[in-house]
Amino acid sequence: MYYFLLIPLALFNNLAFADKASLPDSHAPISIMADHTHRKNEIMFSYRFMNMNMNKLFYGNNEISVNETMSAPNGSSNGRGTYMNAPTSMNMDMHMFGFMYAPTDLVTFMLMNSYNKKEMTQQRMMGAGGAKFDVNSSGFGDFKLSALLSTNDHTNWKNHIVFGLSFPTGSINVRDRTPASNSARLGYNMQNGTGTYDPYFLFNNINIFGKIRVGEQIFFKTPISGKNDNNYRYGNDFNFKFWSSYRVIDQISTSLNLNYKYKGKIKGTDDEMNKRMSPAMDSHNHGYQKVNLGIGLNFINHEEFFHNHRLGFEFIIPLYQKYNGIQMAENFSIVAGWQYSF
Repeated sequence: MYYFLLIPLALFNNLAFADKASLPDSHAPISIMADHTHRKNEIMFSYRFMNMNMNKLFYGNNEISVNETMSAPNGSSNGRGTYMNAPTSMNMDMHMFGFMYAPTDLVTFMLMNSYNKKEMTQQRMMGAGGAKFDVNSSGFGDFKLSALLSTNDHTNWKNHIVFGLSFPTGSINVRDRTPASNSARLGYNMQNGTGTYDPYFLFNNINIFGKIRVGEQIFFKTPISGKNDNNYRYGNDFNFKFWSSYRVIDQISTSLNLNYKYKGKIKGTDDEMNKRMSPAMDSHNHGYQKVNLGIGLNFINHEEFFHNHRLGFEFIIPLYQKYNGIQMAENFSIVAGWQYSF
């Protein structure tokens, strides 16, 4: 990947290259969405699959053990009560579906939703036998509608802004069997939606220097409808993504993606979630700061069969993680996707 060292040189030499929609690097790494606009009457369908694996517990930015977790004071105590269970692993599969349509050269509309499958393994305290048990959830997430407005569309410099709204279509009442109940409401991260209307804003910029592209994306989302029906709302989201790609040949490109993610604390609490049971049901244990690195590969077919079908893959690892309270920490995630425009 030594060619990424050429980026500063390319910036100073201001190499120009005509943008072509049929190149593998015409889009950002596959984990980045709303990174491009379309010409009038163009349509694009997309599908992404993401798997996230977690089997570590962090307190702040330090890894802690299961025993240390169950010895920690829970959010409902006076400092002497502890958790009865502790999560030991979590796996999430997300199927993301997207649709884009441009009624004009200046405006592109985008629809997005996802279907989520989650499994969390927890361990009971030794006084309750120390056995492990699994809880599962599945369902569609919140529906998102946005408008992408092109602000600059030159040969080697492009940017646009995005205004969007997330609708509370995902469930916040997912339940499963636990040792304490045959139908217990699961913790916050096992739910599929927010329960609130959340507007968001995004700015995306791309510079093109021959076979090298450099992109930046800033994203901000905040709930505006107050607390949801279960008496809480999530905090603000802020993401900054910096990525670079290199076109190896006209069918294949590689990419590096550096992503800073901030998520604010939950305001309020779901009274049906017993904070004494697990850190996953304690609203104090929510929100974080993360820095992730993604290594990606894009492929596009130029032959008549499957013409303009793009495939992407990205492997993402954490470089830095700091959590509010006790939470499951990421090991890695993978994203694979398909995009087709016409």
